Amino acid sequence: MPNSIFITSKITLRKHYQPLVAGVFVAPYPYSYYYGMDDDATTDFCLRELKRLFKGQTAPHETACVVIEPVLGEGGYVVPPTRFMQELRGICTHYGILLIADEVQSGFGRTGKFFAVEHYGIVPDVLAVAKGIASGVPLSGVITRSELAAKWTPGSHGGTYGGNALACAAAVATLKVIREEGLVQNADARGEQLRRRLRELQAQYSAIGDVRGLGLMDAVEFSRSGQPDPDTTKAVMAAALEVGLILLGCGTFDNVIRWIPPLVVTSQEIDQGVEIFAKALCKCAS
Repeated sequence: MPNSIFITSKITLRKHYQPLVAGVFVAPYPYSYYYGMDDDATTDFCLRELKRLFKGQTAPHETACVVIEPVLGEGGYVVPPTRFMQELRGICTHYGILLIADEVQSGFGRTGKFFAVEHYGIVPDVLAVAKGIASGVPLSGVITRSELAAKWTPGSHGGTYGGNALACAAAVATLKVIREEGLVQNADARGEQLRRRLRELQAQYSAIGDVRGLGLMDAVEFSRSGQPDPDTTKAVMAAALEVGLILLGCGTFDNVIRWIPPLVVTSQEIDQGVEIFAKALCKCAS
């Protein structure tokens, strides 16, 4: 069984299940804010550690694939530097390793592009998709080139829900709405508006360490004295809920609030949400 390198960052779905499947290795995700480095230094560090894996733990010719989220999801809505993604593509091409982009959270317009990989000018070998594809109806998919798909033995990949007609119809209708109503463009514009407003609040509250994102996949990270601050994060989320704004946390240390408005969100709704968030900050943060 060829090895794989999974770039991941959350223990929630791993604890109590060890030991996990062998042949899986973890490389650092390029998280500039966490490392306290600029994007170039972070890129150099993460690429160096990836190459070190090839020397110390898994030989390139025994490595089947590299799996990466083009925007880190549960780990904190982290946007990797463009150079990292482009050089990762180059490394995989050089060694003949498949590059798999997990776009379950970032696909179908969420980041202001139809797929997040478009922001980096790369093409993965395999694209994993779900969630936004069918407006809440359970559906997922694996997209790849025909020559790769032809290598699957018939019957080796499938399930009892494969080809569900209702789910596929929901996906077709969803894609039609995304295209006809310009929702990718709306995600891009409303995301710019959201990050601008959040950065205005960042200038007022030292508890906000970072504001980042692409399109409508955005994050506010809380820190105190250079360390993750989950207490303030949870307090702000609770205060916002009291006045009608539901926010969802994420991040390895649970100190990140993610902003994932629907792609149909309006400018007025963004402003309304930020105003509620500002009141919660005033109550809970410094």
